[in-house]
Amino acid sequence: MKLKYIVGIIFLCLVLILVGGYFGYRQYKLQVADKTWIGDLGYEDSEIYWLTFHGIGDRKCPEIPVTIGEDDYQLLFDTGCGSGISFTSALEDKIDYSILGESEAFNRDGSHRGWNKRVIVDEFTVLGNTYRDIETTISDWKMYSSIKFNGAIGLAYFKSKIITLDYAGHRIGIKTKPIDYDELNLEEYTVLPLHKSTSQGQEELPFFDGELNGESVIVYLDTGSNRSFINNPDSDYSNNGKQKELSNIPLKIGDIEIILQDVIEVSDLAQADGLPYPTMVGLNSDQLWKSNLLVTFDLIEEKIIFRKL
Repeated sequence: MKLKYIVGIIFLCLVLILVGGYFGYRQYKLQVADKTWIGDLGYEDSEIYWLTFHGIGDRKCPEIPVTIGEDDYQLLFDTGCGSGISFTSALEDKIDYSILGESEAFNRDGSHRGWNKRVIVDEFTVLGNTYRDIETTISDWKMYSSIKFNGAIGLAYFKSKIITLDYAGHRIGIKTKPIDYDELNLEEYTVLPLHKSTSQGQEELPFFDGELNGESVIVYLDTGSNRSFINNPDSDYSNNGKQKELSNIPLKIGDIEIILQDVIEVSDLAQADGLPYPTMVGLNSDQLWKSNLLVTFDLIEEKIIFRKL
């Protein structure tokens, strides 16, 4: 009996050492992560915030704190959130709102997804900016994810700002002062124009140029999605179905060459109006992790900036 007790204590100590080592190493990686972008892009220390993530591994999506009433909740920082902000049933009984009715939810290709509650939220604050009487929706989180989440906020609430996402360093930078492009090292940073779609509900989504198989294409970046897509008309799979096989496909973004890893080839990637080329790539959070990409949205000059860390 005494021997079992001693073995149990030793086992517990080993577990604590391993767990402590894991979290210590993770914290060390965050501390030594490349932070040179902060100065390169003209951020002050007060404009840098910690990022948290929803999910696991390289399928995590970024979250930022949003204050609703007197409480803080983590919402996905979702560049694919065309409505600007939306909430899920996870917050249904926790926040103040008025019900307006019901609305239909659609996938990006226009197909039916489900039904939402149309609501007016009394007030919320995100990174110092307060908004009141905002009409939005509350939807069942199971329509969008296998893991419960509170909601999402998109680029519509960051107009005329610069936002940088540093997944590796778990940091987000947000500022209003323009970037000095004359001082930016273009050997390290790739700068591309953002294209504006004229499709309803997609005006704030980030579309930009890429090169796929030697041809100019449009790439769509959705940080709220953890799986990336390639449009292949010959594929037997649809955007809303399940695919058995994943592909590795080279993509060029400006001067940056990456391999899109474990992407899904679909025959019906949603297209948006008003863009110069077909949308062939849905480049999402999984590829920012796998390719170690730093991404900056310049919503003052309507540009997107990449750097491979």
